[in-house]
Amino acid sequence: MQVINESVSLCTLPAQLQHAFHIGGPVSSLSFSLPLQVLQPRPHFSLDVRTRSPEGLLFFAATRGGHSHLALYMSKGRIRLSVSKQKEIFNREKYNDGKWHSVIFSLEKKKFRLIVDGIRAQDGQLTNTELTSMQQFMSPVYLGNAPQSLHKQLKSKALPKQAVYGCLKNFKMNGSPMSQPATNQGAGPCFEGPTQTGTYFSGNGAHAIINDSFVVGSSVELLFNIRPRSQTGLLLHVGDSSRTQYGPSMGHYLSVYMLRGEVVAQVNNGKGEFMVSVKPKSSLCDGMFHKISVIKRKNVIQLHVGTMDNYKIGPPSSTVTLTKHPLYVGGLPEMSMQHILPVTSSFVGCIQDMKINGDSVNFDRLSGLFGPINPKECPS
Repeated sequence: MQVINESVSLCTLPAQLQHAFHIGGPVSSLSFSLPLQVLQPRPHFSLDVRTRSPEGLLFFAATRGGHSHLALYMSKGRIRLSVSKQKEIFNREKYNDGKWHSVIFSLEKKKFRLIVDGIRAQDGQLTNTELTSMQQFMSPVYLGNAPQSLHKQLKSKALPKQAVYGCLKNFKMNGSPMSQPATNQGAGPCFEGPTQTGTYFSGNGAHAIINDSFVVGSSVELLFNIRPRSQTGLLLHVGDSSRTQYGPSMGHYLSVYMLRGEVVAQVNNGKGEFMVSVKPKSSLCDGMFHKISVIKRKNVIQLHVGTMDNYKIGPPSSTVTLTKHPLYVGGLPEMSMQHILPVTSSFVGCIQDMKINGDSVNFDRLSGLFGPINPKECPS
Protein backbone atom coordinates (compact mmCIF):
# COMPACT_ATOMS: atom_id res chain seq x y z
CA MET A 1 0.00 0.00 0.00
CA GLN A 2 1.37 3.40 -0.97
CA VAL A 3 1.71 5.82 1.92
CA ILE A 4 1.03 9.42 0.91
CA ASN A 5 3.13 11.94 2.75
CA GLU A 6 0.60 14.72 3.38
CA SER A 7 3.27 17.21 4.45
CA VAL A 8 4.87 16.91 0.99
CA SER A 9 1.61 17.14 -0.94
CA LEU A 10 0.70 20.43 0.71
CA CYS A 11 2.20 23.51 -0.91
CA THR A 12 4.97 25.21 1.05
CA LEU A 13 5.95 28.79 0.30
CA PRO A 14 9.65 29.65 0.04
CA ALA A 15 11.33 31.66 2.80
CA GLN A 16 11.16 35.33 1.83
CA LEU A 17 12.93 38.30 3.37
CA GLN A 18 10.68 41.02 4.81
CA HIS A 19 10.58 44.42 3.04
CA ALA A 20 13.00 43.12 0.39
CA PHE A 21 12.74 43.15 -3.41
CA HIS A 22 14.69 41.34 -6.08
CA ILE A 23 15.48 43.65 -8.99
CA GLY A 24 17.35 43.11 -12.24
CA GLY A 25 17.08 43.18 -16.01
CA PRO A 26 15.90 45.86 -18.41
CA VAL A 27 12.45 46.52 -16.88
CA SER A 28 12.57 45.60 -13.19
CA SER A 29 11.49 48.73 -11.33
CA LEU A 30 9.79 50.02 -8.16
CA SER A 31 8.38 53.52 -7.86
CA PHE A 32 7.65 55.32 -4.59
CA SER A 33 5.35 58.34 -4.46
CA LEU A 34 6.70 60.81 -1.98
CA PRO A 35 5.16 63.97 -0.53
CA LEU A 36 7.07 66.98 -1.88
CA GLN A 37 7.78 68.40 1.56
CA VAL A 38 9.72 65.19 2.29
CA LEU A 39 11.93 65.74 -0.76
CA GLN A 40 12.80 69.28 0.32
CA PRO A 41 15.07 70.73 1.42
CA ARG A 42 17.43 67.97 2.67
CA PRO A 43 16.39 64.49 1.56
CA HIS A 44 18.00 61.61 3.41
CA PHE A 45 17.77 58.03 2.07
CA SER A 46 18.99 54.64 3.23
CA LEU A 47 18.75 51.08 1.92
CA ASP A 48 20.51 47.72 2.10
CA VAL A 49 21.84 46.08 -1.06
CA ARG A 50 23.03 42.56 -1.89
CA THR A 51 24.40 41.91 -5.39
CA ARG A 52 27.07 40.26 -7.47
CA SER A 53 26.56 42.76 -10.32
CA PRO A 54 29.49 45.10 -10.91
CA GLU A 55 27.27 47.59 -12.82
CA GLY A 56 23.71 48.91 -12.64
CA LEU A 57 21.29 51.50 -11.32
CA LEU A 58 20.03 51.30 -7.71
CA PHE A 59 18.10 54.56 -7.15
CA PHE A 60 17.08 57.54 -9.29
CA ALA A 61 15.26 60.79 -8.50
CA ALA A 62 14.82 63.47 -11.16
CA THR A 63 14.34 67.21 -10.64
CA ARG A 64 11.88 69.43 -12.49
CA GLY A 65 13.09 70.25 -15.98
CA GLY A 66 15.48 67.30 -15.92
CA HIS A 67 18.58 69.46 -15.32
CA SER A 68 19.62 67.79 -12.07
CA HIS A 69 19.19 64.42 -10.37
CA LEU A 70 20.14 62.27 -7.42
CA ALA A 71 21.29 58.77 -8.44
CA LEU A 72 22.85 55.81 -6.65
CA TYR A 73 24.48 53.23 -8.89
CA MET A 74 27.22 50.64 -9.19
CA SER A 75 30.22 50.83 -11.47
CA LYS A 76 33.10 48.33 -11.42
CA GLY A 77 31.73 46.99 -8.13
CA ARG A 78 31.82 50.38 -6.38
CA ILE A 79 28.73 52.19 -5.11
CA ARG A 80 28.59 55.75 -6.44
CA LEU A 81 26.38 58.76 -5.67
CA SER A 82 25.79 61.06 -8.65
CA VAL A 83 24.31 64.52 -7.98
CA SER A 84 23.31 67.62 -9.95
CA LYS A 85 24.67 67.45 -13.50
CA GLN A 86 27.62 65.10 -13.16
CA LYS A 87 29.17 65.42 -9.73
CA GLU A 88 30.03 62.13 -8.03
CA ILE A 89 31.42 60.67 -4.83
CA PHE A 90 32.40 57.07 -3.95
CA ASN A 91 34.86 55.17 -1.84
CA ARG A 92 37.32 52.60 -3.17
CA GLU A 93 35.79 49.44 -1.64
CA LYS A 94 33.97 46.97 -3.92
CA TYR A 95 30.55 45.77 -2.80
CA ASN A 96 29.43 43.23 -5.44
CA ASP A 97 30.33 40.26 -3.21
CA GLY A 98 26.83 38.82 -2.68
CA LYS A 99 26.70 40.08 0.95
CA TRP A 100 24.40 42.69 2.48
CA HIS A 101 25.73 46.26 2.64
CA SER A 102 23.98 49.26 4.24
CA VAL A 103 23.99 52.50 2.25
CA ILE A 104 23.07 56.00 3.48
CA PHE A 105 23.02 58.96 1.06
CA SER A 106 21.78 62.48 1.62
CA LEU A 107 21.85 66.17 0.70
CA GLU A 108 22.86 68.52 3.52
CA LYS A 109 22.67 72.15 2.37
CA LYS A 110 25.60 72.49 -0.05
CA LYS A 111 27.05 69.06 0.72
CA PHE A 112 26.09 65.60 -0.45
CA ARG A 113 27.07 62.49 1.48
CA LEU A 114 27.52 58.76 0.96
CA ILE A 115 28.16 56.21 3.73
CA VAL A 116 28.49 52.47 3.00
CA ASP A 117 28.82 50.07 5.95
CA GLY A 118 29.83 53.00 8.13
CA ILE A 119 32.62 54.09 5.76
CA ARG A 120 32.05 57.66 4.65
CA ALA A 121 33.15 58.88 1.22
CA GLN A 122 34.60 62.36 1.01
CA ASP A 123 31.66 64.81 0.99
CA GLY A 124 30.72 66.37 -2.34
CA GLN A 125 30.16 70.13 -2.71
CA LEU A 126 27.46 71.98 -4.64
CA THR A 127 27.59 75.54 -5.96
CA ASN A 128 24.70 77.95 -5.22
CA THR A 129 23.35 77.41 -8.77
CA GLU A 130 23.50 73.62 -8.39
CA LEU A 131 21.83 73.82 -5.00
CA THR A 132 18.95 75.83 -6.50
CA SER A 133 18.51 73.27 -9.30
CA MET A 134 18.33 70.49 -6.69
CA GLN A 135 15.43 72.11 -4.80
CA GLN A 136 12.61 70.64 -6.87
CA PHE A 137 12.67 66.86 -6.93
CA MET A 138 9.85 65.15 -8.77
CA SER A 139 7.80 62.33 -7.31
CA PRO A 140 7.99 59.38 -7.76
CA VAL A 141 11.52 58.18 -7.11
CA TYR A 142 12.69 54.83 -8.49
CA LEU A 143 14.53 51.77 -7.23
CA GLY A 144 16.00 49.59 -9.98
CA ASN A 145 15.24 50.87 -13.47
CA ALA A 146 13.97 54.34 -14.23
CA PRO A 147 11.15 54.47 -16.84
CA GLN A 148 11.84 54.76 -20.58
CA SER A 149 10.90 58.46 -20.51
CA LEU A 150 14.00 59.16 -18.36
CA HIS A 151 16.48 57.06 -20.38
CA LYS A 152 17.67 60.08 -22.39
CA GLN A 153 18.46 61.82 -19.12
CA LEU A 154 20.37 58.80 -17.81
CA LYS A 155 22.40 58.59 -21.03
CA SER A 156 23.29 62.30 -21.00
CA LYS A 157 24.51 61.96 -17.40
CA ALA A 158 26.52 58.76 -18.17
CA LEU A 159 24.37 56.73 -15.76
CA PRO A 160 23.50 53.03 -16.35
CA LYS A 161 20.13 52.40 -17.98
CA GLN A 162 19.63 48.97 -16.39
CA ALA A 163 19.18 47.95 -12.77
CA VAL A 164 21.71 45.81 -10.94
CA TYR A 165 20.79 42.15 -10.46
CA GLY A 166 20.31 41.69 -6.74
CA CYS A 167 18.23 42.42 -3.66
CA LEU A 168 17.26 45.70 -2.00
CA LYS A 169 15.65 45.93 1.42
CA ASN A 170 14.76 48.41 4.18
CA PHE A 171 14.40 51.40 1.86
CA LYS A 172 13.86 54.48 4.05
CA MET A 173 13.38 58.16 3.41
CA ASN A 174 14.12 60.64 6.17
CA GLY A 175 14.06 57.66 8.55
CA SER A 176 10.59 56.45 7.50
CA PRO A 177 10.31 52.91 6.03
CA MET A 178 9.02 52.89 2.42
CA SER A 179 7.85 49.27 2.36
CA GLN A 180 4.95 49.68 -0.10
CA PRO A 181 5.87 50.79 -3.63
CA ALA A 182 3.31 52.75 -5.66
CA THR A 183 4.10 50.54 -8.67
CA ASN A 184 5.98 47.28 -9.10
CA GLN A 185 7.15 46.15 -12.51
CA GLY A 186 8.96 42.81 -12.42
CA ALA A 187 10.49 43.14 -8.94
CA GLY A 188 9.89 39.90 -7.05
CA PRO A 189 10.62 38.76 -3.52
CA CYS A 190 14.08 38.09 -2.15
CA PHE A 191 14.66 34.49 -1.11
CA GLU A 192 16.81 33.01 1.59
CA GLY A 193 18.93 30.06 0.54
CA PRO A 194 19.94 28.77 -2.90
CA THR A 195 18.16 29.70 -6.14
CA GLN A 196 17.98 28.21 -9.62
CA THR A 197 17.12 29.31 -13.15
CA GLY A 198 13.46 29.99 -13.89
CA THR A 199 10.82 32.69 -13.49
CA TYR A 200 9.06 33.00 -10.14
CA PHE A 201 5.53 34.43 -9.98
CA SER A 202 4.46 35.57 -6.50
CA GLY A 203 0.72 35.91 -7.13
CA ASN A 204 -0.78 39.24 -5.99
CA GLY A 205 -1.60 40.20 -9.58
CA ALA A 206 1.81 39.24 -10.98
CA HIS A 207 1.59 38.53 -14.72
CA ALA A 208 3.64 38.71 -17.90
CA ILE A 209 2.56 39.68 -21.41
CA ILE A 210 4.47 37.51 -23.89
CA ASN A 211 2.95 38.99 -27.03
CA ASP A 212 0.60 41.97 -27.43
CA SER A 213 -1.31 40.45 -30.32
CA PHE A 214 -1.08 36.66 -30.30
CA VAL A 215 -2.91 34.61 -32.94
CA VAL A 216 -3.79 31.05 -31.88
CA GLY A 217 -5.25 30.18 -35.29
CA SER A 218 -5.92 26.56 -36.20
CA SER A 219 -2.99 25.12 -34.24
CA VAL A 220 -0.69 26.00 -31.36
CA GLU A 221 1.87 24.15 -29.21
CA LEU A 222 2.77 25.14 -25.65
CA LEU A 223 5.50 23.49 -23.61
CA PHE A 224 6.72 24.48 -20.12
CA ASN A 225 7.69 23.15 -16.69
CA ILE A 226 5.98 24.28 -13.47
CA ARG A 227 6.73 23.92 -9.79
CA PRO A 228 3.64 25.43 -8.16
CA ARG A 229 3.33 26.79 -4.62
CA SER A 230 -0.47 26.69 -4.86
CA GLN A 231 -2.89 24.07 -6.24
CA THR A 232 -5.04 26.63 -8.10
CA GLY A 233 -3.99 29.44 -10.43
CA LEU A 234 -3.99 30.74 -14.00
CA LEU A 235 -1.01 29.58 -16.07
CA LEU A 236 -1.74 31.10 -19.49
CA HIS A 237 -4.57 32.90 -21.26
CA VAL A 238 -5.17 34.51 -24.65
CA GLY A 239 -8.39 35.77 -26.21
CA ASP A 240 -11.80 37.08 -25.31
CA SER A 241 -13.48 35.17 -22.49
CA SER A 242 -15.59 37.93 -20.99
CA ARG A 243 -19.17 37.44 -19.84
CA THR A 244 -22.00 39.16 -21.67
CA GLN A 245 -25.26 40.16 -20.00
CA TYR A 246 -26.82 37.05 -21.61
CA GLY A 247 -24.23 34.65 -20.15
CA PRO A 248 -20.85 33.41 -21.38
CA SER A 249 -19.63 34.91 -24.65
CA MET A 250 -18.98 32.92 -27.78
CA GLY A 251 -15.58 34.59 -27.89
CA HIS A 252 -12.43 32.89 -29.10
CA TYR A 253 -9.85 31.99 -26.46
CA LEU A 254 -7.35 29.48 -25.11
CA SER A 255 -6.70 29.10 -21.38
CA VAL A 256 -4.50 26.81 -19.29
CA TYR A 257 -4.96 26.77 -15.51
CA MET A 258 -4.70 24.67 -12.36
CA LEU A 259 -7.83 23.95 -10.35
CA ARG A 260 -7.45 22.17 -6.99
CA GLY A 261 -4.46 20.14 -8.16
CA GLU A 262 -5.70 19.38 -11.70
CA VAL A 263 -4.35 20.99 -14.87
CA VAL A 264 -7.03 22.16 -17.32
CA ALA A 265 -6.80 23.41 -20.92
CA GLN A 266 -9.93 25.19 -22.13
CA VAL A 267 -10.68 26.42 -25.67
CA ASN A 268 -13.44 28.19 -27.54
CA ASN A 269 -13.32 28.41 -31.34
CA GLY A 270 -16.37 30.68 -31.30
CA LYS A 271 -19.02 27.92 -31.18
CA GLY A 272 -18.81 26.89 -27.54
CA GLU A 273 -16.09 25.92 -25.12
CA PHE A 274 -14.48 22.52 -24.70
CA MET A 275 -11.88 21.49 -22.17
CA VAL A 276 -9.57 18.70 -21.11
CA SER A 277 -8.09 18.05 -17.67
CA VAL A 278 -5.34 15.86 -16.21
CA LYS A 279 -4.77 15.07 -12.55
CA PRO A 280 -1.09 14.13 -12.23
CA LYS A 281 -0.02 10.97 -10.37
CA SER A 282 1.91 12.94 -7.77
CA SER A 283 0.71 16.23 -6.27
CA LEU A 284 1.56 19.39 -8.18
CA CYS A 285 2.94 20.62 -4.86
CA ASP A 286 5.47 17.81 -4.38
CA GLY A 287 8.39 20.22 -4.82
CA MET A 288 9.30 18.71 -8.23
CA PHE A 289 8.97 20.25 -11.68
CA HIS A 290 6.02 19.02 -13.74
CA LYS A 291 6.24 19.08 -17.53
CA ILE A 292 3.14 20.53 -19.21
CA SER A 293 2.38 20.20 -22.92
CA VAL A 294 -0.71 21.67 -24.61
CA ILE A 295 -1.35 20.97 -28.29
CA LYS A 296 -4.36 22.45 -30.06
CA ARG A 297 -5.03 21.17 -33.59
CA LYS A 298 -8.20 22.55 -35.19
CA ASN A 299 -11.03 21.40 -32.86
CA VAL A 300 -8.94 18.98 -30.77
CA ILE A 301 -7.09 19.93 -27.57
CA GLN A 302 -4.49 17.58 -26.11
CA LEU A 303 -2.91 17.95 -22.66
CA HIS A 304 0.11 16.16 -21.17
CA VAL A 305 1.12 16.54 -17.52
CA GLY A 306 4.25 14.50 -16.86
CA THR A 307 3.47 10.99 -18.15
CA MET A 308 -0.33 11.43 -18.01
CA ASP A 309 -2.31 12.72 -20.99
CA ASN A 310 -5.85 13.32 -22.19
CA TYR A 311 -7.63 14.96 -25.12
CA LYS A 312 -11.02 16.43 -26.03
CA ILE A 313 -12.76 17.01 -29.37
CA GLY A 314 -14.73 20.24 -29.69
CA PRO A 315 -17.57 21.26 -32.05
CA PRO A 316 -16.58 20.19 -35.60
CA SER A 317 -18.11 23.31 -37.16
CA SER A 318 -15.35 25.61 -35.82
CA THR A 319 -11.63 24.79 -36.02
CA VAL A 320 -9.85 28.15 -35.90
CA THR A 321 -9.34 30.17 -32.68
CA LEU A 322 -9.54 33.77 -33.89
CA THR A 323 -7.47 35.67 -31.35
CA LYS A 324 -5.49 38.85 -31.77
CA HIS A 325 -5.13 39.54 -28.06
CA PRO A 326 -2.34 39.79 -25.49
CA LEU A 327 -0.92 36.43 -24.42
CA TYR A 328 -0.82 36.47 -20.60
CA VAL A 329 1.25 34.15 -18.42
CA GLY A 330 0.80 33.78 -14.64
CA GLY A 331 -2.34 35.88 -14.27
CA LEU A 332 -4.49 38.61 -15.77
CA PRO A 333 -4.71 42.36 -15.10
CA GLU A 334 -7.47 43.21 -12.64
CA MET A 335 -9.72 44.76 -15.28
CA SER A 336 -9.78 41.41 -17.14
CA MET A 337 -11.02 39.40 -14.18
CA GLN A 338 -14.67 39.33 -15.26
CA HIS A 339 -14.23 36.26 -17.44
CA ILE A 340 -15.87 32.86 -17.61
CA LEU A 341 -12.98 30.79 -16.27
CA PRO A 342 -13.44 29.14 -12.87
CA VAL A 343 -10.03 30.49 -11.81
CA THR A 344 -9.30 34.13 -11.06
CA SER A 345 -6.24 33.70 -8.85
CA SER A 346 -2.74 34.26 -10.22
CA PHE A 347 -0.22 31.44 -10.46
CA VAL A 348 2.24 31.17 -7.56
CA GLY A 349 5.43 29.29 -8.26
CA CYS A 350 8.17 28.74 -10.80
CA ILE A 351 7.93 28.41 -14.59
CA GLN A 352 10.89 27.02 -16.54
CA ASP A 353 11.76 26.42 -20.20
CA MET A 354 8.60 27.84 -21.75
CA LYS A 355 8.26 27.36 -25.50
CA ILE A 356 5.42 28.65 -27.66
CA ASN A 357 5.28 27.06 -31.12
CA GLY A 358 8.90 26.02 -30.63
CA ASP A 359 10.14 29.52 -29.71
CA SER A 360 11.72 29.91 -26.26
CA VAL A 361 10.28 32.63 -24.02
CA ASN A 362 12.93 34.75 -22.31
CA PHE A 363 11.10 36.44 -19.41
CA ASP A 364 14.26 38.34 -18.54
CA ARG A 365 13.96 40.39 -21.75
CA LEU A 366 10.22 41.03 -21.73
CA SER A 367 9.03 44.60 -21.31
CA GLY A 368 5.61 43.33 -20.19
CA LEU A 369 6.28 42.21 -16.62
CA PHE A 370 3.79 43.40 -13.99
CA GLY A 371 3.78 42.90 -10.24
CA PRO A 372 6.12 40.77 -8.14
CA ILE A 373 8.01 38.55 -10.60
CA ASN A 374 11.61 37.30 -10.46
CA PRO A 375 12.37 36.94 -14.18
CA LYS A 376 15.60 34.94 -13.78
CA GLU A 377 15.53 33.04 -10.51
CA CYS A 378 13.41 30.66 -8.47
CA PRO A 379 13.99 29.37 -4.94
CA SER A 380 15.52 25.87 -5.13
